[in-house]
Amino acid sequence: MTVPVTVESIRLRLLLIGPVRLVLGLVFLGAARAAGGAPGPTLIAFGAATFAMVFFLSNDPRARFLRTAGEPTELPVDATVAPAWLHAFHAALPSTVGVTLLAALTLPFNQTLTALLAGILAGLGGAALYAAYGMDPRLYLDPRQRVVFRK
Repeated sequence: MTVPVTVESIRLRLLLIGPVRLVLGLVFLGAARAAGGAPGPTLIAFGAATFAMVFFLSNDPRARFLRTAGEPTELPVDATVAPAWLHAFHAALPSTVGVTLLAALTLPFNQTLTALLAGILAGLGGAALYAAYGMDPRLYLDPRQRVVFRK
């Protein structure tokens, strides 16, 4: 007896986590400014990190190798789609949670570093939304096995 597979839409994961990352980035930028960060360095750090993340993630040279890994397999008939909250939860691990924790830890000590981490979060969010725009809505991921299916 096979266990039915639970899958997540890759596009929905990106569309859900993108705005969360953008909002977290803006919240930490505001927190860095409110905690006493100078406007010049914090805004430069935020802007540079945001631009760098969107640029590098959108132009990742490793993507060429991922495309040649083979075609996705056909989605099993008995597969179930996970709820939206689980899509967002899995998409947030480990990058969004890790960068958010680092930003929270640096806030009392170095507001410019907090703004840089906020820019990384915002850049991750922008890159996720950019990737979602071009993502095939028929692609699904089994997060346990890291297998991609096509509906």
